[in-house]
Amino acid sequence: MNRKFTLSFALVLLLLLSLASCRKFEGSQKVPSYIHIESIGVDSLTDYFVYGSNTHKITDAWVYVDGNHIGTYELPSTFPVLKKGPHKVVIRGGIKVDGRSPARDMYPFYMPYEYQNLNLVEDSIINLNPVLSYFPIGDEVTVAWMEDFENSNSLLPDAISDTGMLRCTGNEAWQSVNSFWSGKVELPPDSLDFTIATSDEFDFYKGMNGVICMLEMDYNCNDTFFVGVQYYKDYSLETLPLVKVTPTDKTHDKPQRWNKIYINIGPQMNLNSSASYFKIYFTSNLTTIEDLSYNHEYHPVSEPRYYYFDNLKLLYRKL
Repeated sequence: MNRKFTLSFALVLLLLLSLASCRKFEGSQKVPSYIHIESIGVDSLTDYFVYGSNTHKITDAWVYVDGNHIGTYELPSTFPVLKKGPHKVVIRGGIKVDGRSPARDMYPFYMPYEYQNLNLVEDSIINLNPVLSYFPIGDEVTVAWMEDFENSNSLLPDAISDTGMLRCTGNEAWQSVNSFWSGKVELPPDSLDFTIATSDEFDFYKGMNGVICMLEMDYNCNDTFFVGVQYYKDYSLETLPLVKVTPTDKTHDKPQRWNKIYINIGPQMNLNSSASYFKIYFTSNLTTIEDLSYNHEYHPVSEPRYYYFDNLKLLYRKL
């Protein structure tokens, strides 16, 4: 009797363990598939007259599989995915907000790139080359201001600026299919300063519960400058520096020294939503350096100081 019971119990236990083992094997993938992303681009067919240039500095890929965020990867990158067969894979472009490595986030104005049925194969690498586009104009995104210097210059010096901005072309300018002119400020070594601001006054944040607002900018400089906002509030004009922009790479010739930055303007607009208007300003006046908590030591330059600007655009959308 006891032997029969013991044998029956052992058989049942063995069967249960076998079933459990089968379920575990079927539901768990031991060998991952791999995805490689060398870089992420922005569509060259972007409507230049609506969105401006498609210059970009996408540094990271935010990756989603079947709606789940599996990771954020600095590019170029090869990463494992514990999936096989066809799956929905979504790639979003990530940037360094304000040009700072610790402040990385998805760029809210680029649409995600979707692969509806990407076939993932165990122990194999699939190469992806996503090319992003801006969200459609309208509810998703609005271009509040754009300056490419091709026909005009809407950045004006303030009353105490030692000089203003000029337009330049040729080897000094950012060159592309649609771009032949850039903005330029040049100063003698360590003796003068410039402060320029948008001629436009922005008030699009009024009546909203909050906005996401970013300034895109290509620049080329051999000296530090600040980007900030001026806002008119309580009958006075306030000036607030936001980002300290450092010199571009001097190891290259001038045409290769251009860099791209995305500056987060939205928080200041949301904090000061009662202000009558905002302007964006740029200055080499380093007396404002103490206003930035993450400043770096400033080293004066002994050569003429130059600052080139191009492809500026201010975009916003509702929170």
